[in-house]
Amino acid sequence: MTIEELNVEESEPTEREKLFEETHKRSMERVARIDDMMQAVVKAQVVVEGSLIEMLEACGKDPAHYFFTSKKIKALRDIDTGVGRPMWDLLLQASYVRNELVHSLNEAKIKEESDKTREAYLAITQNERQKQSICDMTDTQMVTSAIYHCGSHIVVATDKLVAEKKR
Repeated sequence: MTIEELNVEESEPTEREKLFEETHKRSMERVARIDDMMQAVVKAQVVVEGSLIEMLEACGKDPAHYFFTSKKIKALRDIDTGVGRPMWDLLLQASYVRNELVHSLNEAKIKEESDKTREAYLAITQNERQKQSICDMTDTQMVTSAIYHCGSHIVVATDKLVAEKKR
């Protein structure tokens, strides 16, 4: 075989290579579409997860018994922590978005869970300006905001629980 023949062979990909290239391109486009959301939501959840652990400890619970976020939330929402049930339900709903992001990348399901999170967030928001802000946010902004909103309530309630125990 001459060099010219080798160059021709190398320049023409097989059908399988073309299929692989197209599939890879679609996969990378899909990941790029949700990359920002994944990073923002997972970071927010990790931060709030630390607050959940602190609250479990403040309530005399061993966090090691509650590996999954949902288990932590469900254990704490049944205790009088000062964080209301709607706030726990919002955090639980937002964690479903995180689960879809890291376990399936199913865009339709991510959108569905994001929409449910927006509805839950709006339901606990009293101020009309804040409600409009929630409606105007992208799904990424809204889910992240909902998680941090819940987290701030958890931090305040935990501080209060710790202070009461010291008395």
